Amino acid sequence: MDMDQQRYYYYNMLRRRTLCVIILLLALWYRSRDGRKFRGKGRKYGSLVQRGIYRTNVLIRLIDTSDATCIKQLRMTRAVFYKLCNRLRQKELLSDTFHVSVEEQVAVFLYMVGQHHTNSSVGFWFWRSSETVSRYFNIVLRAMGELARKQEAQARVIFTFQEAN
Repeated sequence: MDMDQQRYYYYNMLRRRTLCVIILLLALWYRSRDGRKFRGKGRKYGSLVQRGIYRTNVLIRLIDTSDATCIKQLRMTRAVFYKLCNRLRQKELLSDTFHVSVEEQVAVFLYMVGQHHTNSSVGFWFWRSSETVSRYFNIVLRAMGELARKQEAQARVIFTFQEAN
């Protein structure tokens, strides 16, 4: 092959590859454009910021309004509620997640136990799904059981120590 034939060969190969890439890109663009018709609009949720503000307002109404409101709704005073949350956090039985704080987890649990509400009604009240309410209810239930076992073991040690003296 002489030099002109070799250049012509590479030039044609480059043109073919470029043409294939352009056709492939056009096909992908057309497919993505065409797929929008069939996918539909998808789910529409409210603003995350607005939901976060509403959830915070619900907690403030439950806990920080007054001791009387806190006792009526959660069956304990604000001081006891915050001590319980801090103890669960210190013993590493509960921790804040990206979406739900320890205070909200404990409030959901106490509200369900104290008021005999269902997952769906508590989810509606706290702007959470029934699945989320159920999940955190079970997490807090396990944490409370573990805290009770630790407190009981500590009480046994103290009682045994006092009997020995």
